[in-house]
Amino acid sequence: MEGEIRGVLRPGFPWCDIVILAVTDSTNCVAMEMAENGAPHGTVVVADAQTAGRGRMGRRWESPAGKNLYVSLLLRPSVPTVDAPSLALVTGVALADAVEAVGVPAALKWPNDLYCGGRKAAGILAEMASDPDGVRHVVIGVGLNVNVVEDDFPPDLRGTATSLRICTGRVFRRVDVLARLLDAFGARYAEFIGGGFASLRDGWDRRDFLRGRRVLLRRQGGEGWGTADGLDTVGALRFLPDGVLATESVHSGEILDFQR
Repeated sequence: MEGEIRGVLRPGFPWCDIVILAVTDSTNCVAMEMAENGAPHGTVVVADAQTAGRGRMGRRWESPAGKNLYVSLLLRPSVPTVDAPSLALVTGVALADAVEAVGVPAALKWPNDLYCGGRKAAGILAEMASDPDGVRHVVIGVGLNVNVVEDDFPPDLRGTATSLRICTGRVFRRVDVLARLLDAFGARYAEFIGGGFASLRDGWDRRDFLRGRRVLLRRQGGEGWGTADGLDTVGALRFLPDGVLATESVHSGEILDFQR
């Protein structure tokens, strides 16, 4: 599979090592361990199946074998620690680029989800290690539902989760989707390093799933309803709480519900 992947990647992008696993607990766990052991920037970990795939807030990510894309990217970015969390948003834009490149319209839900046809198709999990000198490494995991069908989902996810196959009725070669993702991320990462999140905010804005919707936001200090008004230049959610006149910038939080 590594040879297949390298055969379809464009030259000059930063991927130095691609690790292919038949099954693992979590590609993020593998990549984090590799990072602590000195693996270089640009290491990619891909698995055919995960036994303990993870999403944000410790949620389980369903990871059946032979169906979907489970990949983690190991980065050692030369950015201030405060800017590193924006790499999850950068990944979202790159993932949307990749999905659209294979013919599926995509939308982005702050802070870490990709939607297709109004349902969740992918999630992103970013984990960082830093010290007083700055960022040591960032690992970004992507779980993208590629070829699963409705019956593959557990009952509680049917009707809310989707896949590229469900959206289009056709089967995709996962290696092609992965190649598009790695290419797109290489380009978007270069933009981010050169100009911060502001340089690629338009790629998010035109796919913003939440903009203009009423949302239930959980953040430090509690939760409440309000209206999402896009992202600012550093990737914070612009949020207008119900009954308040001023929009706030929310750097960390979770959307618990939204008006459909």
